[in-house]
Amino acid sequence: MRFKALTVAAAAAGALAFAASPASAAANWQEVNTNSNWNCLPYKTHTISANIKFKPCVVTNANNDTQVVLVIQHTGTAAAIVAGEVRSDFGSNTLCNSSTFNPGFTRGCYAPTVNVPPSGDGAVNVRLSVNGTSNWYA
Repeated sequence: MRFKALTVAAAAAGALAFAASPASAAANWQEVNTNSNWNCLPYKTHTISANIKFKPCVVTNANNDTQVVLVIQHTGTAAAIVAGEVRSDFGSNTLCNSSTFNPGFTRGCYAPTVNVPPSGDGAVNVRLSVNGTSNWYA
């Protein structure tokens, strides 16, 4: 199965076949603890601040249960208000609640888990809004 950001030529590739299940799904921001089931594109810097970065990740287990995660990281000194969106061609979509994002943290907005056949292919993209300014991963 191969995934790529809708506006990015680079693919977050791979046939993923691992035993652990994907992280729990919720529209709220949660801790991010990656393992070998996670396949992420590189961080991009948000236009509002060089200290806030974001990326799309795809989490897949051995049963092809798959979810997309918007991962954000904050290395600055002041809190920001964040919100977001996750989109995929295979139905792992969600809106991410508005929340205060403090410096020094990495958080993820988890879209619902869906089953994607091994032969499936789909594009993913994420949008991060920081203090009212939105950027799509591009």
